[in-house]
Amino acid sequence: MTLTTLAEPKSSSRSNDIVDVVAIHGLYEDAIATWTDPISRTLWLRDLLPEKVPDVRVLNYSYRVGALVTLGDETTDSIHTHAINLVAELYADRQLDDASERPIIFICHGFGGLLAKRALAYSHSRRNKAVEHLCSIYTSTYGILFMATPHNGINADTQLSPQKDHMPGVSHFVRKLLKGSEILNEINDQFAPLMKQFCVYNFWEELETQDGDHIARVVDQDSAAPAWDNVEKCGILATHSGMTKFSSHSDRAYRPVLEALTRYARRAHALVQARWDNDEDLLARERQREADELLQPRNRQRNPSDVRPHNFNRWCLVPRSPSTYFTGRQKHAEDVKEMLGSIRIYDDQTRNKVVVLYGMGGSGKTQFCLKYVEENKHRYWGVFWVDASSEENIETGFSSIGSQAGRGATLAAGKHWLSQCAEPWLLIIDNADDYDMDLPAYLPAGGNGHVLVTTRNPKAVEYATAGHLRFHGMDPDEAIQFLLKAAYPDTHTEAQPSSPSRRRYYAKGITVELGYLPLALAHAGATIRRNIYTIDKYLQYYLVHRRTLMSHQRVKSADETDIISTWEIPFQRIVKHGSIEHRDAVDLMHIFAFLHFESIPETIFQRSWTDPEKSDPRSIELPDILQSVWNEEAQARFRRAIGILCDYSIVDYEPAKASCAMHPVIHSWARDRMPEEEQKQWLRCTMAVLAQCISPHLEASGRRFRSILLPHINSCLQALHYLYSSPPKTLIIATEYERFSWVYAEQCLWKTARDLQKKAVDIRKKLLGRRHKDTILAQRGLGHTQWNLFDIRSAIDTHLEVRSALWWHRPSITEWTVWPPWFPSHVPYCIALSDLTLTLWLAGVRDWSKWTGERAVNGLLKRLGPEDPITLNAMFNLARTYLHLGEHEKSRELLVWVLRLQKRFFGWKHPDTLMTRNELGINLCASKRHLRVAQRLVENVLQARREILGHEHAYTLWSVNDVSKVYAEVGRVDEAIRMLEDALPVVQRTLSEDHVGMFMTKSNLGRAYFAAGKFKEAEVTVRSVINKIQRDHPDWIHNMYGYTHILFKLGAIEQAERNCDDMLAMIAKTKNLALDNPRTVAIADLLAQIYEQQGRQKDIVVLKKKYPGIGVTKSEDRFDPYAIRKGSDTSINVIKHEAATPRRPDRARGPLKHDSDHGLTDRTSGTRKERLHREPFPKLVPRHTF
Repeated sequence: MTLTTLAEPKSSSRSNDIVDVVAIHGLYEDAIATWTDPISRTLWLRDLLPEKVPDVRVLNYSYRVGALVTLGDETTDSIHTHAINLVAELYADRQLDDASERPIIFICHGFGGLLAKRALAYSHSRRNKAVEHLCSIYTSTYGILFMATPHNGINADTQLSPQKDHMPGVSHFVRKLLKGSEILNEINDQFAPLMKQFCVYNFWEELETQDGDHIARVVDQDSAAPAWDNVEKCGILATHSGMTKFSSHSDRAYRPVLEALTRYARRAHALVQARWDNDEDLLARERQREADELLQPRNRQRNPSDVRPHNFNRWCLVPRSPSTYFTGRQKHAEDVKEMLGSIRIYDDQTRNKVVVLYGMGGSGKTQFCLKYVEENKHRYWGVFWVDASSEENIETGFSSIGSQAGRGATLAAGKHWLSQCAEPWLLIIDNADDYDMDLPAYLPAGGNGHVLVTTRNPKAVEYATAGHLRFHGMDPDEAIQFLLKAAYPDTHTEAQPSSPSRRRYYAKGITVELGYLPLALAHAGATIRRNIYTIDKYLQYYLVHRRTLMSHQRVKSADETDIISTWEIPFQRIVKHGSIEHRDAVDLMHIFAFLHFESIPETIFQRSWTDPEKSDPRSIELPDILQSVWNEEAQARFRRAIGILCDYSIVDYEPAKASCAMHPVIHSWARDRMPEEEQKQWLRCTMAVLAQCISPHLEASGRRFRSILLPHINSCLQALHYLYSSPPKTLIIATEYERFSWVYAEQCLWKTARDLQKKAVDIRKKLLGRRHKDTILAQRGLGHTQWNLFDIRSAIDTHLEVRSALWWHRPSITEWTVWPPWFPSHVPYCIALSDLTLTLWLAGVRDWSKWTGERAVNGLLKRLGPEDPITLNAMFNLARTYLHLGEHEKSRELLVWVLRLQKRFFGWKHPDTLMTRNELGINLCASKRHLRVAQRLVENVLQARREILGHEHAYTLWSVNDVSKVYAEVGRVDEAIRMLEDALPVVQRTLSEDHVGMFMTKSNLGRAYFAAGKFKEAEVTVRSVINKIQRDHPDWIHNMYGYTHILFKLGAIEQAERNCDDMLAMIAKTKNLALDNPRTVAIADLLAQIYEQQGRQKDIVVLKKKYPGIGVTKSEDRFDPYAIRKGSDTSINVIKHEAATPRRPDRARGPLKHDSDHGLTDRTSGTRKERLHREPFPKLVPRHTF
């Protein structure tokens, strides 16, 4: 590498006017030939340019092209090495010539432009005092002329050099210039923030280059002149080589180049001098800051060493062990350990340390992390792993952490637990490759943690708080050692060439062409180990495969080509093999291609239940390996197939966890290599396998297994949307949607479950009809999901549609003979009524909830008896409605009965049993009876839910609210307040500020404040709830009454009176409550007290006449939603009752038909039907207290 002078400035030039023009040639032409016209032999940089621009010194930089384009030559990060040399040589030449501040203009052809960009980025980064002089190249550069520089890479089909007969294809380095290359992306990312400092002119070739039979532009216009802002661009009517060769000043192609150089030379001095002045100030401030830091006292280390007890590590949740062939990266391990440092280095540590590991796929980032965990887990109390290949998988990963920690299976619970954990932990966030991902949103905010992030996105380094490392190829010696270790694990094998030096020679050539990538080397080693090709023949056959793959449109980059080519060689051998085990291996590989690449459990293929669709002729035909019932023979066959894939290093198998894993690059290629129709076939097969391993009974024992399925279901659904613009609407797809939705719902991912259920319902409605049992089953599931999302209006509509379908669809003709026929009582219909009871209760329409609940229970008692679980569920729903209507005795009798049988059938800790125990405790609390028993019941339920569901599960938070009610009732008000105050931030991050659970918690907190005499705190808390509840909802009355009572205590008499008038007017308008309802009477009683304070006796008399129950409510009960129980139990709105009560046919009315809302309507008039449809269910709003 040399820097030669082509032209000196004229002797008359002033030193302050001189500019250095630095020319850098491209590939395949040397430093002189690049700029020389082949006919006239004019070297225009020497012969033409000084004539027009006399105040220039022209320097020509030459580098050794052969090291870059020759197959098998060593090329570890050659661009970076050449850039360092360019900066060093250019600085030395200018310094010795006493011209270190002289302006620089670069003119670069092809690859020379990439070298200049890399050199400028390197020069800009030299800010340390020891090397700050190298920054002068960046500071002095004024402009750059890029002549067909492949900023965005070249096309894969472009031939850059003649191919040698014995070495087909181009070198590894040249392939790094292909579009999508990780090296090019890195150079562009480094240069982009610097580009605004320079004048840039992009030129592109307008004539195609002919190389044998191939004719094309070497660098197309989009790559040579990208859409950069404030950049000049121009095409030159010449080929790639000819665009830098000019014979005279009259050459039309030369004129725009000359004009740019002339203008740059004229303007450069003023700008560069200003830049030097500014840079000197910046460097002086930076040196002062460094000096100040050295003078700052250091905080003492809390833990001077990492010595830990032998059993210190409690959690190690990683997907698998590192590869047995893992070699090297020791320097990286030391660097990472130094960046992270000791646990709790400083007393004032306030945030976690984040190290970002970035680099191309297959560079060994994941294996490095696995090895790092293996060697350092003793330093950490917990080690956790989150796959970040998609946002769905991130949520699943953190949910798993939250579940393991007993906090709840949600992303927020897992993150918060890590943030609050005082013990030292290590978190690996793997495969965070999505450029649009909001990575900081997934980093725990606090805690005593270290975080390793692996990514292909170099921009992720901005989130590193402790440092970052770039992963590319291995060190050459380590790569050779790794390849030989993978190829010859037994050093005495006869397959080895006799001479170790020859083995190392061949290994060196292979490692160079594989870019020193660990994954590619592992595949190559497996190919040699399995004697597919010997080490001396491997490179020749590999290059043939690689050249073929370079033309494949789905290969995204040259780096991926290396990995995929090494994978294709052994996989093609497996495909060609005729044995059953090899065919099974190929079939499994096709299925794995559509599952998630990490943690593929063997149990997916163990169908422990008899699949009802197995004999269905419409079902997907599965491969032979999955046809038999799972037994020891089937398991052995499965493991033989897995063994073949492992032997060829195609998949990794973890025996202890009975799970497989693949590298993401290989996983993607295993899918992309298949034709589209074949992809669709194997996707349908994979979805069928997943659906069949999901039991329709959702046994509690399989909950953990089903949670493991989530990433694989996500992967299939993503592939489905990618392959189909409109996914097929078949019954099989509907069944798969439905079963997948069960898994999502079980993990509280209600929105995803709802979307899948809607699709399943729509397909079945279209193909089977609205009244088919499968359609109804899917609709019931959809209704329950809408209930959990508190989408009450939609849930009621869904349940009404189910009820209507079941009214018409009866099991037998005899069901039509049951009198009265318009009140069917077959089991499915009664179940639909029970579902509707639950939803109406949540909507606050409790009189209707009671009516449908009683019908459901009565029908099920007749058909199934009082001990059937279905009957018990209906009884529970009705008991809950009774409780909130104030009919406590009826509620308690049902709850006691249900609880006794659920204990016998399901046990104490079954979710249904816990729900009943909790409701019974609240019933006793509301009745003011057996309060100690009530306390014990709700406390035990809370403890059980914390153990089973986690501390932050929605039902656990529900229990916290109920325990607080009982505590307030028994006088433990301070404990109730503390529980609810602690719960508020949990509710906010897990459910949201506007969720009904937040309203419930705030309402109960306000009640506890009131009981403690903290009226101001109560007023602020309850007011925030009042503002979120619609006025026509029953719970608005309850919360407004409590708020008004607080105002009364605070002395805001006038506002309290206005609120009482407002509430009584709303009751009269909506008729949600009768005039003798306990809550109505309590409001009137509060108003009477206000009148009494004001001496308005006449108004009190009038009020008592209208509300006779005034004066019987105890003062201590006035803020209790359950204790107000005097007067009638309930009152059903007369209009509703009339609309809901069916009438017998009246012959005077004419021919009658049945209405879907249980009423009879005249065929000749729609008035009655319209009124029934409109009146029975008024506007519904989710209830906000429980």
